[in-house]
Amino acid sequence: MSHSIHSSALRERLVRQLIVLGEEKQSFLDAYFPMHGKERIQTHRFITQYVSFTEDRLSASNEELEASVFVGCEVTIDYLEYRTTDTFEIVFPHEAEPDRNRISFLSPVGMQLLMGHRDEVIPVAIPSGEMRVRISRIGYPNEES
Repeated sequence: MSHSIHSSALRERLVRQLIVLGEEKQSFLDAYFPMHGKERIQTHRFITQYVSFTEDRLSASNEELEASVFVGCEVTIDYLEYRTTDTFEIVFPHEAEPDRNRISFLSPVGMQLLMGHRDEVIPVAIPSGEMRVRISRIGYPNEES
């Protein structure tokens, strides 16, 4: 797939996400956070932040767009202290399959990776503290080459 066709398909995918998150935000929050409280408010803010980030990136260059982490992307991270890697697909909650490394964008790791950028080093909170990881690759599965 050529670079411009790939970017065009990515832009279309992101516009569809914005429509879903815009039109169905309330029902989405009701399904995953039925109780009105702190967690629901934080999730609402996070989704609003993601929508704003995505809208900004849609007007960016193809290079900037493809170097950003969105729902639907596959992210390879390097654990800097352990010199190992992992690859996760960031998905909507109903698509999550943790044993296949398909993680919800609302999971702790998903939230920390979402809106990241290729080559960015970020601290990731883990039960025993914090670990530094580098986002080394961002790709999009299920696209024809």
